[in-house]
Order: sequence, then C-alpha cells, then structure tokens
Amino acid sequence: MIPHSIESEWGLLGSLLADNAAATRISGLDPTAFYVEFHQDIYRAMLQQVAAGKVFDIITLHNALSEAGKADDESLMALNEIAQYVTGARNVVRYAEIVSDHHRKRQLLAASDEIAEIAQGKGTPAEQVDRAQMVLAKLATVKAQREPQHINQSLADYLTLLQDLSEGKNPAIPTGIAGLDRILNGGLRRGGMMVIGARPKHGKTALALALARNMARQYTVLFLSQEMSVMELMHRHTAAMSSIDLGRIVGADASDQPMWQGVTEAAHRLGKLKLVHDEQCALNLLDIRRKAMSVRRQHGLDVLFVDFLQLMQGAGEENRNRELDVIVNGIKALAMDLQIAVVVMSQMSRKADESYHRPTMTHLRDSGAIEAAADQIALLFNDHAHPLSKKGPDFKGFSELEIVAHRNGPQGLVPLHFAGELQQFSDWAGPIPKRGSRNSGDFE
Repeated sequence: MIPHSIESEWGLLGSLLADNAAATRISGLDPTAFYVEFHQDIYRAMLQQVAAGKVFDIITLHNALSEAGKADDESLMALNEIAQYVTGARNVVRYAEIVSDHHRKRQLLAASDEIAEIAQGKGTPAEQVDRAQMVLAKLATVKAQREPQHINQSLADYLTLLQDLSEGKNPAIPTGIAGLDRILNGGLRRGGMMVIGARPKHGKTALALALARNMARQYTVLFLSQEMSVMELMHRHTAAMSSIDLGRIVGADASDQPMWQGVTEAAHRLGKLKLVHDEQCALNLLDIRRKAMSVRRQHGLDVLFVDFLQLMQGAGEENRNRELDVIVNGIKALAMDLQIAVVVMSQMSRKADESYHRPTMTHLRDSGAIEAAADQIALLFNDHAHPLSKKGPDFKGFSELEIVAHRNGPQGLVPLHFAGELQQFSDWAGPIPKRGSRNSGDFE
C-alpha cells in the first residue's frame, strides 16, 4: 500500500480553511507532499492567496482553481466537504507532519524503484553503487527550516555565547596557525566557508594539508582532492610529519634507514589523526554532499576541504561563471545545513604573475561569486614562487597569507614559513623581511 493519509490531508486543508493564519505555522511544506493531486491544487491555491495577502474560503478557492483550469463540477462540493471535516486549526502542525512523513516514505519507495533500475542497467557494480548512493543522498538532503526569532531570545542566546567566550569556551575550530587564528578570532566557524586562493607552485595544497592535519588532531576532517591521488597526499603528509625531504620519501631507497625510521614515526603520528581523504575528479555539488554525509554518518564531521574549486563540475548552466556561482553558493549552503566549517581552495588567474606584488581579490577566478558567498577570503603569496621575484635570500621560505575579506572580523596579513621540500607550513618565527633591502626585491 502506498503511504498516505487522506484524513490528515483533509484535516490540514480544513484547518487552513477554518483559520487562514495557520498557514504561517507550517512554512516549508511543499504542495507535492499531498498524495491526492486535487489536494495539491487546493494547497497551492491557498499559498498563492496567502502570498498575495488575501483571505480565502471555499468560494475564493474554487474561483482560483477554476481560473487555473483545476476545477470541475464536483470541486465546490469537495471543498465544502473538506471545510466541514474539522472545526478549527488546533492540530494543523501535527496534520502537516503526518502529510510530510508519508511524502518522505513515498519518496523512499520511488528511490528504491530507481535503485532497482540502476542494478538492472549498465555499468560496473561499483558504478551502480555510486549512482545508488547519489539517489539516496538526494533523498537525505532536507533544507533546514529556521523560524524567525524575537530579539529577547536572540539576546539570551547571545549573552550565553559571550559568557562561554569569557570562560574560554570558544566555538571556533583552531587552524593551528597562530597568526591566522588571531585574525579569525580563534579559528574557523561552523556554517562558515573560507576560500584560499593562490597561483600554482605557491603551496596551496601544502597549506590546505597542513591546516587539515592541525585541525584533525581534535576534529574530524574530510579532504576532497580533485588533482592528487590519496597516495600523493600521503607522500606529502609523511614528509611534513617526518621532516624528511619529499624526494627521499618518493624515492623509497631501501638503504636509506633514517628515511624509513622517519616514515615509521610519521605513520604513528598520522594514524592518530581524525582525517579522511577522498580522490575524485570533477566533483559536483551532489558528490560533495553525498561524501560529506557519508563521513558524518560514519565518523562525524567538523571540517570539509575542497581542493580545488575550478576543477568542480557544474550542472549544465549557461556559462562557467554561472556554474561556479551555483557551486560556491551550494557549498556555503552545505556548510550551514551540516553545521561544519568548509575550506575551499581556488585557483587565481595568470594576471597575478604579470606584475610583482601580492595578489588581489580581482586575481581570483570568478571572484564575484566567491566574494558574495565566502565568509573569509585569503590569498597565498610565496615570494620565491613568483616568476618576477629576485629570489632574495631574505625571502627564502617566506610566504604571506593575506585575509582580504572577512565578514565578521578584521583583514590582515599572516607571515608564514614554507619549507617546500618538507611540505611544511608554520608561523614565521623570525623578523619580517623588508622589501627594498639589498637581499630582496621591491614590489611594483
């Protein structure tokens, strides 16, 4: 038997006829949640009347249905019967819950039919399982409903937050880079999205992996890589954790005993991290949501890394700019829905290489969409990686992460030390090198 409750649908519609204002108590219910098509038409007409600021009854609804071509000779009688089914709107919320629950069950049945078709169709079992998981991921995606909150309640929650902050209970997730955490007021926030942009060879992925390792000591982190395999990521993790040159590790010389000792020690430390990797090219939004929800079910999830934005696949929008606009807003929505922090790595245009200076937000590809959706935007600059750098010795290993946009805090510059051969990023410990000295070059 197909899940449905005619009585609950009648009760819901009858409650709204008895009290039009009750429609505001069940926001978010879609007309397609009703099993009977005529009930869908009635509810849709009710919503249109509410949106227009008009009251409705069986006469005005019948008129609206007639104008839409959805009424026949028996419609008025059916509306009258629904209106008399209940005498008030006391149980309207419960009726809506029952209608919604049955709708979800029908969706699950439809998904099971689709999965059965996938199993009988073409493709390898692994491909079929992946498509089946995407079907279920769609079903699991439920937009969070948040009701308006009176300022008195907001004040109570806010004062509790301030009290927690004063007691050292900062809700931020520390990045492990002290200079960055100072600007971010303690670290990343759940529901927020940070975008880090850089040109190739400036250490973008190395920085992302360093942040992921730092946070994975206490929080569960999912790292989605679209350009490197998991084994390539492991090479870099191992180099960073062992302080052994990446080239020696990749070479894996059987006689290099110090290297093997370092790898063993690094493996022990890496095994304690709450870090999950994934390698897949051309991810789309549904892929990311499916993977994030899968990890959350198995391990919990606090932080998501996407490396990198421009490699993601769109959904057939009219142009690439529009696709990336949809993608970045979709990732931000995911952060809010799952209450996780998200870090998205982004490529910068070649124009950043045409003159010798730190990059600006205009160098970010599709910066308009990113600027609108991101809570923070940071741009990474490695002096010796710039093609016009004079490679001054004072700037060897010196990198700068500039926070150029910060929705809830200051902008600022974070000096970093990058040991490329070790794939290590850390706070810059010495005096900040000055441009214009004999051992450096001037910015243009």
